[in-house]
Amino acid sequence: MYNVIPESIAEQIIARKIEEWNDKRKLLKQNQTEVHHFVAVTRDFGCHEEEIIPRLEETLSWNVYGKNLLNHIAEREELSRNFLETLDEKKQTQVDDWVNYLIHSGAVLQKDYVLRITRLMEAIVRNENAILLGRGANFILKGRMEGLRIKLTAPFESRVENIMKVRELTSIAAQQLVRKMDIERNEFINAYFKVDPNTFSEFDLAFNTSIISTDLICETIKFVLKEKGLNP
Repeated sequence: MYNVIPESIAEQIIARKIEEWNDKRKLLKQNQTEVHHFVAVTRDFGCHEEEIIPRLEETLSWNVYGKNLLNHIAEREELSRNFLETLDEKKQTQVDDWVNYLIHSGAVLQKDYVLRITRLMEAIVRNENAILLGRGANFILKGRMEGLRIKLTAPFESRVENIMKVRELTSIAAQQLVRKMDIERNEFINAYFKVDPNTFSEFDLAFNTSIISTDLICETIKFVLKEKGLNP
């Protein structure tokens, strides 16, 4: 699906991003602050993300950070440290304060992986406008008013039909894959956040991708961002 990136490409993306952020920090005055915005996207497997995410990236002109890229950084201590070092000392302290707040409020569990992902997401949204895919981004950024938390969903049958086309699978194989991915994603959220991943009150907007077109979804997100003063 959309967030699968070869490791060699991931390394290049990360290196360019760190260089870009460091250059930007040098250009900013020491007391100057920039406000960045985000869209945190949670999607049920098979919800046409292969169409929607690239179109949303194009519509907003924001970079996308998906599971593969975030995991690549989180699993390498040096990369994680380099990401955080793109922030000045004050912002690094703010990130630590935010992580501590999330732990004490019960929003995230005190486990190494989720803490790394939390710090990475905080570093990203403090450096640039971004689209964050999965990895509990909607829970990690729950208290942040600078963005939107989006849910993409669709009936099981619709998702199976889409996966049959995208992966060129039989109906039975597609059903098995969709069920497997649903279980894995639910287990991930339960393991690190201890919440029901299907609670729609956790999101600002939810779209049934079986009846709402990709264009309408992206334009609606752009419109709501603009209405909130988060100019895309």
